[in-house]
Parts: sequence; C-alpha cells; structure tokens
Amino acid sequence: MFRTGPPKVSAVQPAAILLLAMLAPGLVLLLGQAPAGSAVAWSEHWISAGAEPVTETTHLYLPLVMRAYRPPPPPPVYPNDPYYYTYGYQWGLNKVRAPEAWALSTGYGVLIAVLDTGTDYNHPDLSGKVRTDIAWNFVNNNNDARDNNGHGTHVSGIAAAATNNSRGVAGMGWDASILPLKVLDSGGNGRTDQLISAIYYAADHGARVINMSLGGPYSCLSDLQAAVDYAYSRGALLVAAAGNDYKNQTVFPANCAHVLGVAATGYYDTLASFSVTGTHVSVAAPGTSIYSTLRYGGYGDMDGTSMATPFVAGLAALVYARFPTYTPNQAASAILDNAQDLGSTGWDADYGCGRIDAFQALWEGARGDYPVCLGARVWSATGAGEQGSGGAGEPGGGGAGEQRSAGAGEVIPGEVVVTLRAGARAEALFRAQGLARAGALLYRARSGVQVWRLQVPVGQEETVLARLRADPAVIAADRNYRIRAQ
Repeated sequence: MFRTGPPKVSAVQPAAILLLAMLAPGLVLLLGQAPAGSAVAWSEHWISAGAEPVTETTHLYLPLVMRAYRPPPPPPVYPNDPYYYTYGYQWGLNKVRAPEAWALSTGYGVLIAVLDTGTDYNHPDLSGKVRTDIAWNFVNNNNDARDNNGHGTHVSGIAAAATNNSRGVAGMGWDASILPLKVLDSGGNGRTDQLISAIYYAADHGARVINMSLGGPYSCLSDLQAAVDYAYSRGALLVAAAGNDYKNQTVFPANCAHVLGVAATGYYDTLASFSVTGTHVSVAAPGTSIYSTLRYGGYGDMDGTSMATPFVAGLAALVYARFPTYTPNQAASAILDNAQDLGSTGWDADYGCGRIDAFQALWEGARGDYPVCLGARVWSATGAGEQGSGGAGEPGGGGAGEQRSAGAGEVIPGEVVVTLRAGARAEALFRAQGLARAGALLYRARSGVQVWRLQVPVGQEETVLARLRADPAVIAADRNYRIRAQ
C-alpha cells in the first residue's frame, strides 16, 4: 500500500524505531514510526508500506531535504550611530553592504595597525578603541602617537570607530581595535625608514591588519619589501593607498608584493578622478566624501585613496574574526574574489578585482588558497606574473617607478636604510665599510632583524649601497625616500 498524506502516529507502538540511511549528500531516509504525540514535523510527502506479520502499518518517511541546502543569511544589522543611521552621511558603508556583513562578523579581537599621522586618543568615538599601551611615534621616537595633523584620526574612524554607541559615526571594523603608529609628521610627510620600522613593529605587536594610507611614486624598495614579507609571514594582511594624482606612475608601498593596493570609487561606483591606475591596484573601495572622525572630537568628510584603504582594512578585520585560521592569501581571496567587478571583466588597472562587497566576502569566504582574480600575478607586485617586486638589491626596478616627483618619492641625500640579519654585528660591519658611528638603530624586531638608518657622504650613496649589499649579513639596503599621506 502506497499513499501520500500526513504521517500516521501510532498509539500501539509508542517507542520509535528509527533507521537513518544516507543515500546521497543532503538526502536522508527515516524508516520507522514517530513516537505517540510526537511534535516532529515530517514532510507531507511520504510513503506507507504494509508489512507482515505486524498489524500496525509501518511507515517510510521521506523528508524533503534539499541537496547542499544552506540556510539564508541573518538579517542586516544597522548601528545607531547618528551620522550613519539618522543623517545618512556614511554612504560608503551601505555601498559595500556593511550592514549585511555585520550580521556575520564585527571584527572582535582583531587589531588594525594604522601607520599614519597618529590618532586622537581622546576622541569620543575612538578613545575606547585605541591601544595606547603599545602605540609608538616613529617620528619623535617616543610612545606618544597622538595625531597633530588629522589625517590619521580620519583614517582610524573609517577603519574602526566605536560603533552602535549612539554617537558620531560607525566604523567598518566595528569591534576591531586600533594600534596607532605615527610615521608621518604634522605636515603629513615622512620617510621610508620610519615606515619600514613601523611595519616590523606592527607585526611584532599582534596586528592582523596593517593600514598604510600613504606612499610615494617609486618602485617597491628592497628594504620595504623585506618588512612586508616579515609581516606577511606572521599572518598580517597589508593594505595601502593606490595613490592620488600620480598619473601613469606606480606607488609604493601599494606596489610591493603581498600588499593590497586600493583605488577610490565614488557614489555611483565610478573611479574617482584622482585615483591612480596601474598594475599595483588590487581592489577598490569608496573614497569620495567619506565622513569620519576629526581631531578634537569633530567629524567631517575627506577624499582620497587614503579614505578607501581603511574600508578594506576594516573588512579584513571582519574576515579574520569570522575565519580566524585564514592566511593572508585566503583573507585576500575573500576580499578580492568576492568584489563587485567594475570596468573590464576580471582584473583591470582601474578597479583591480572590483569594488569590495563586505557581505559577499564574509558569506562566501576565500575562493581558494590564493586570490583567483589575480591569476598568476602576485598581488600588487608591479607587472603581471612577477614573483616579487624587483628583488633585493634592485631598487627602482625600472618601469614607471623611474618617474619621480618632488615631495613624496623624493630621495633624501646622504641617507641609506639597511636591514641586517639576526645576530649581525652592526658596529663591526659598518666600521669595515668606513661608516663607524654613522648610523642609528631604528628598530630591532623580535626575530632579531635590525633596521638602521646611515648617514653617508652625499654623492657616494650608490657606492656605499653596493658594498653593503655584497655583505651576507645584509638583507636589504636602499636609499631613504620621502613619503606622504594620500
């Protein structure tokens, strides 16, 4: 006897005899009787078969189970911060589907290092988020990393302002923490030796994400690449501004291997007029009229790839919190391979892999152990298919990086930066090079790696660098360059 209809509940046999058989993924057959008075909701589609010698009918229940069924995502989460919820000034968060993403992750427990002009410790939307206990000022070499410019405070708020606190703005990283590392002065200017030291410091102090809304129009330096490699090997994802108004030029550190270079988009997903294009662009994010925190407790908007970069940094914090075992490659895949493709199909020099989609990045996660969108290219390394960014001892590397401008990217006469291996006897090495008492130790990493800035005779920089690079104790050696906020 076969029939369809609601299942018959037996009062004769109250004990359930259930046989679970897996016939295929996502398909389950339950054979037996439901207990008397059972509240189990069986499918309306079932088969009943007569059986002897029992007088009670035995039922074969076939629940409707969809193959590879996935429950729907939870509803979006809308924070009560007034400049987001009431006034709608933070258009970028809705554009990247942050509310849908926040239902899946809020970035709790993830530390974002912000390498910038510092952060306003006392801002009511930042004071509870800033790790002042381990903050550092690489401009003045002290532990006071407060902002005397405003750029870093604005960037910090985009990345991880206090959220859902009925005050000010919401931050992309919601519950993530901020480690302010001051590498730019009151004018928004700095040097590569300060940036390099800060990258090592951030990695040593537990940053899973390193935000660099700064740069200069030159190829990735070998010293800088060595610092990036150090942080990358310790599980940190590095993101950097693609640059503003340096047309047809590559920009460091966005062009270093294993750094996500971030372009800026506007309200209608068009590329911002100032956003630099090139092979160093990995992805895009909102970067025009971005509302965030300002010094002295204020709020306001700014434009720039500097503003787009912390959107990606905040998203990276959400990714790491949801997928804590992810490598930087997998985190990059989650972000890049789930971006909304803009411009030419696939990767292009304007938008990279597209404008970030925070919800998709968290819902789908990594599409592989490496960003699929980039194909064979190392993310942000200049030139398709490269396995690095020019190689140690080859600063400049040719190409667009040779086009320099005044200000950021300008070489500093009479200064070189040297990275030494753990255990290297720096004083003896420099003395042998005729550079005794000419250097300053900027940072010694927990691995023992040392970063030094040396003063050398003007005009002899390349001669000194050639000798240093030939020494096996030297990891990398380069000229020192100026950088600035983007």
